[in-house]
Amino acid sequence: MPPNKLKRERWEYPNDECGGTAVALQEYLAEKLTERRYHHVLSVKEMAIELAQCHAVDVGKTRLAALLHDCAKWMSREELYRTAARYEIHLDAVEQVTPALLHAIIGVKLAEEQFGVADAGVLEAIRWHTTGHPSMGPIAQVLYVADFAEPTRTHEGVDVVRELAYTQLSRAVHHVASYKIQHLLEKKVMIHPNTLHTYNSTFDPGLGSGV
Repeated sequence: MPPNKLKRERWEYPNDECGGTAVALQEYLAEKLTERRYHHVLSVKEMAIELAQCHAVDVGKTRLAALLHDCAKWMSREELYRTAARYEIHLDAVEQVTPALLHAIIGVKLAEEQFGVADAGVLEAIRWHTTGHPSMGPIAQVLYVADFAEPTRTHEGVDVVRELAYTQLSRAVHHVASYKIQHLLEKKVMIHPNTLHTYNSTFDPGLGSGV
């Protein structure tokens, strides 16, 4: 079933607070993303809302960030790099050779220009949902964890993160960074410094990583 034929829910968020329109966002995601990616986004949204409620984080902004976090995921490697060049975005050494990181960077531009999003917390969450960042705010932390641990995910470490996510968000963030580092080491690829910094900034000497 093509993604634009999937059942669509009505996504509500305060336009005067976060910008954009729910209808335009709904149509964009349903038409641009694959069915699997579309369902991932919906699943991330549901978990992110739950986490936001548990941790007293703004639900409307969290919902918007979750819906938009993969809004550039449909772009090809070539298009991502062309878009980065068009916006004169500086790519660091890891980003230059890791196209999987670019959708978060380009996603910020799409959120701003296509959907009128101006909220710094929402844009930050989109920007850092893949690598993490040591100075992530609460919306970004929630999205970072929800993207890793939403219910359709089956990778190693997801159960531990789910157990921590609702009560110890910082520890959940630490575990996500830890598992990502292990996975990238196993693949023998470069690790973005922000992922390492996220791991270090959330490390609790009394608990260790627990991974």
